[in-house]
Amino acid sequence: MRKQKLYAVLIPLAIALMIEIFVFNFSALTSLGKSWTPLPAPEITGNLETDKKITLRFCGVNQEIQRFHIAVELFGGDGQPSRYAKTLQIRYSDEGNAYPYTAGSVEYSTADSVTCYLQPNSYGKVHDLEVAVQTEASCKTYRLVAAEINGNVPFRVSPLRLFIVFLLMALGWLLRHSPRLQDNRIWNRDSRLKARSVAGILIVNILLIFCMEASNGSMFYPAWVHHSQYQRLAQALSEGRTWIDTPEQAETMRRLSEMENPYDTGARDNVLQGKRNEVWDMAFYRGHLYVYFGVVPVLLTYLPFYLLMGMDLSTAFVAWIAYSLILIGAFFCLRALVRRYFPKLPFAAYLALSVLLGNCTGVLTFAMSPSFYTVPIAYGLAFALLALALWISAAERWEILLGRHAAPTDPDLLCFVPLSATPSSTEIGWRIVLGSLFAALVAGCRPQFLVFTALALPIFLPLMRSESRRRVTLRRMLLFSLPYLAVAIPLMYYNYIRFGSPFDFGANYNLTTNDMTRRGLKLARLPDGLFSYLFALPNIRPKFPFWYAVPFSANYLGKTIHEKMFGGALATFPFLWLLFAVRRVRGTLREKKLRLFFWLPLALAVLVVMADTEMAGILWRYTGDYLMLLYLPAALVACAILEKAEDRRQARLTRALILATAASLLICILIAVADSHMSLTVLEMLS
Repeated sequence: MRKQKLYAVLIPLAIALMIEIFVFNFSALTSLGKSWTPLPAPEITGNLETDKKITLRFCGVNQEIQRFHIAVELFGGDGQPSRYAKTLQIRYSDEGNAYPYTAGSVEYSTADSVTCYLQPNSYGKVHDLEVAVQTEASCKTYRLVAAEINGNVPFRVSPLRLFIVFLLMALGWLLRHSPRLQDNRIWNRDSRLKARSVAGILIVNILLIFCMEASNGSMFYPAWVHHSQYQRLAQALSEGRTWIDTPEQAETMRRLSEMENPYDTGARDNVLQGKRNEVWDMAFYRGHLYVYFGVVPVLLTYLPFYLLMGMDLSTAFVAWIAYSLILIGAFFCLRALVRRYFPKLPFAAYLALSVLLGNCTGVLTFAMSPSFYTVPIAYGLAFALLALALWISAAERWEILLGRHAAPTDPDLLCFVPLSATPSSTEIGWRIVLGSLFAALVAGCRPQFLVFTALALPIFLPLMRSESRRRVTLRRMLLFSLPYLAVAIPLMYYNYIRFGSPFDFGANYNLTTNDMTRRGLKLARLPDGLFSYLFALPNIRPKFPFWYAVPFSANYLGKTIHEKMFGGALATFPFLWLLFAVRRVRGTLREKKLRLFFWLPLALAVLVVMADTEMAGILWRYTGDYLMLLYLPAALVACAILEKAEDRRQARLTRALILATAASLLICILIAVADSHMSLTVLEMLS
């Protein structure tokens, strides 16, 4: 056994080292012993200050070029080297082209970057070589660090790349040499094995999210002015007020109040001029600025931290807390779902599905760009998952009391150990109350997540019909409702003292890209939104980060609010294709009374997509509003297929699910990189 464990580490590590040496350093190996030849002195044209571009023209090269090394270092006004991305546009003339033609372009950030070593594919000898250096940053001067050809490329070992390849090889070894991965008897031999597995995966996952957030430098520092709204609201609440404008903004408030329509973006920008960003994405109502985003994250994190420490809490840190809660909530939700409906599901499949639900419904795709906008979405999703977990757990115990829960014939075959004691009514009650409290709190985070309350119907309705004691049903319905009232009353009061109505969250008074007070409901917007959110094909290219924003063309003749999208959910995430296999498990879903639990989330997902399209527009971060509603029914199909499969086929399906999970995580990471400004940095870390 020890020898097998040693092999499981050493063999994948050896393969990863061989790939690192002979594949990723192929250019270094094939150029061993060669010396660099300097290029002729270049003719330099262009101006960095005015054009943000200079062109270096190397005339009379007249050599075949196997590889060349061009590196230019740019400096800002303070004399410090610029860390912003620089683009090298390569042009040359050769034996097949008398006039220079564009060969391509590359990006790099530092002069010693591996991306500065290039391999041209010219038609014979290169005659003249042109390199245009472009940058988006404001640079004053430059220095030509290297301009040479046909030398030895440095040998580089990337620890991050080596680690990733090792993990992939280890996963392949695990799947190849663990044919009984789906056998719950093996997992149940050690009572602590499953707990250690869940804890280990959660810790690694949470640390991964932390590292992804910290990689862009925003972990402990606020970003743009309008991203500090929650910090400003925490300060305002500590002083007993709900508006967030300050005395220093009195002139800005006066100008906005005197405008005929302060929600007209162009007119507002013309009036405020350089102070446009000071009020961006804030609600303006009767002379004050307000935060229309949910207040619950402020009450749970920002305000307590400010009261205790007297300083602002980083939004990126709060986002990390919320993302961690989503991961934990996914494991709890799947555990409750499996225990009640699919007790014989392989434990390895439970782990894979939990990782999928935790990461691929928004966490990983937003991790590299943590922002003020994603905080209420993340908290809302975390609370919705915890609510579902508690409700399903309460329903399982209610079912036991009704005597409808079949006793297991062989507990060792189950994914989780069955309940050893008969549950009490009190135990059921507090689970219902706590679940409803979490579900109600989403109204103060992201009101769209209130649709998750409807999922209580397929969870409790069959039990309410079977319960012969009406007083028990009424008591539990009351327990279910009370937390909603307890949360709704203060939220309605909070809305009333700000906007004069208990039902007005203030979104229509937003100072944003369009006049929300006149946006209205237009059915013509829906086709563009449904297609972009659900069906648009991803834009995949053979260049890192491989996943690019999808070109957008609107059919709607009007104001379309659109940010870059990376493909519709059903086309981008292959796991969701299981939704189309529902016919194979119709009998199982009917037997387990899960048909409503399958179809209702799908209907709610479409409803949320339509609402987001009408109220706000087409934005990638809004995929977090509905992805979980698609993943949950897909997970039901996966569980039903796996539980009913015979042993050998179940083993194959479990391995396929683990591979699909790894592929889905990779897709999410690539989207996260593409959606951030970190693609070049990540590429250089992997090089």
